[in-house]
Amino acid sequence: MAHFLRVMTKQQTAPALAELTEVLKRAGFEFETFPDHEEERFADPNWQTLHIAYDANKMSLILDRSKAGDETGELAEEIAEFQENLQALEGQGKAEVAAILSSTEQIFACLIPNDITERGWEVAEKLLEQLLDATDGHLQVDGEGFYDKEGELLFEME
Repeated sequence: MAHFLRVMTKQQTAPALAELTEVLKRAGFEFETFPDHEEERFADPNWQTLHIAYDANKMSLILDRSKAGDETGELAEEIAEFQENLQALEGQGKAEVAAILSSTEQIFACLIPNDITERGWEVAEKLLEQLLDATDGHLQVDGEGFYDKEGELLFEME
């Protein structure tokens, strides 16, 4: 089953798509993107989606961006769902996760497809590492929980 890895941040700004893809290229990855680097929306500072095709025979990684104030209200819905799930749990780190959720201004959600390969995982990890560094964010992994900035599990949340 496909799942998500999310970077949650207090910032409303994001790295440009050119910056994100350049980091991947410098790391030696070959891939295609949608939008393509020649399209006008590739340079849009308010980009919302990036597809990374790392293997022509596999589903692309899909990175979606939602911000506070977006017309779709996706950020508020995701935060509310996490907060509801958090209410039913107990444990060390719960208060810190609640604080992270209440201060989140932006989420980058990376869809990890069922058929992801080892190379696909490497691309996803590098992409998320770049987002974490650029936005001073926290990582949330479906089925695992929230991680602190050092990559240690902060709070388990299945």
